[in-house]
Amino acid sequence: MDKVMHESKVLEEVFGEGVHLEQVKFWRGQRRNLAFYTKSIGELRVTTGKIVADDPYSLIESTPFVQVFPKGSFPVELSIARITDPAVYKEGREDMVDERIAFVRVKFSDAPVARWAGAEREFSPEADPNNLYEQARWGYAVDSGTGSLLDAQAYQWLSAQQEMDNPEVAQELMDAWESAAIESFRPSRSWLVTELETGDNIALFSSGFGNGVYHSYIGYGEDGSPVQLVTDFNVYPD
Repeated sequence: MDKVMHESKVLEEVFGEGVHLEQVKFWRGQRRNLAFYTKSIGELRVTTGKIVADDPYSLIESTPFVQVFPKGSFPVELSIARITDPAVYKEGREDMVDERIAFVRVKFSDAPVARWAGAEREFSPEADPNNLYEQARWGYAVDSGTGSLLDAQAYQWLSAQQEMDNPEVAQELMDAWESAAIESFRPSRSWLVTELETGDNIALFSSGFGNGVYHSYIGYGEDGSPVQLVTDFNVYPD
């Protein structure tokens, strides 16, 4: 059964160029204009068909999605929202634009999406049955302002390094992320696809406005195969 559903129109339209929303209700009742554009950041290497989405700095108790995805290398795309206050914004003033990563997508196929379903995570046998936070299977929590996508094989290696408290691996990932943040020129959003020692890779990206719990959705084609995996960072005021 599909536990979490999402307005399919939203998941499809935000990856189109020139999508504008005017005078939308926003944070604490404020009204803002949003304009979306798509940024391709590289390809995710999927070697096992199982994908993990989580905070890259706290992977130890993560689990992959239940769904088995196609194997291969697939484009990772960001839907970035340019947010402006219509009451004060002046055309051409980039310092008055707040850019946030609203959605991230892995595109397995160009086939059209026939239906969307919530992406369920596998149950962790180590989770505390009395802890609702650990039992969550329909989203992941971010505490570092960063989300990530990686193959289950990459996850096994990286989470093992974190569990062993390997400072070299943690520092390498942090250094790469900080360099990417500098190159992206916007303090409000960054991204990076980087190689791991195993030959796998990991895609990292700023998570909307920062910390929170974020859900993912799978778009299925007419034949029932997954064609897209999308994570929503709660920027779009649907």
